[in-house]
Amino acid sequence: MSLESAARAMLTAGSTINLVPDSRVTHGYRLQESDLPAITFELQETSLITVGSSPLRSSVMSIECIAESTLDAIAIGAQVRAACTVGTFDSIVFHAVREQGFAVQPPTVADGDEAQPAVYTLTYSITYQE
Repeated sequence: MSLESAARAMLTAGSTINLVPDSRVTHGYRLQESDLPAITFELQETSLITVGSSPLRSSVMSIECIAESTLDAIAIGAQVRAACTVGTFDSIVFHAVREQGFAVQPPTVADGDEAQPAVYTLTYSITYQE
């Protein structure tokens, strides 16, 4: 299994996030014409760390909660916060999942391709063992 599949499994586990269907939780990107609300995530900056004799890895995960309105994006973000937890996902053990910050981008109202939805971005540090 990959870290990306484990992160997606964490976000879709149980019914913690009920404002966004599991099929709209994607790694990397969302097509501009696709349905809202949606969640996208990316993993980056993976590094090797050692705690005692156990080799662990740490990665930064950025999660975008995308919706028509800022309030809807923030509500999805609250559910994402509840879903980001320690546990075993797709056989990868998440030992620590720590929020590092967030940012809110309001929607851009315009014609055609210039219009953009609201985006609530959360950043997490994940310490895991494969």
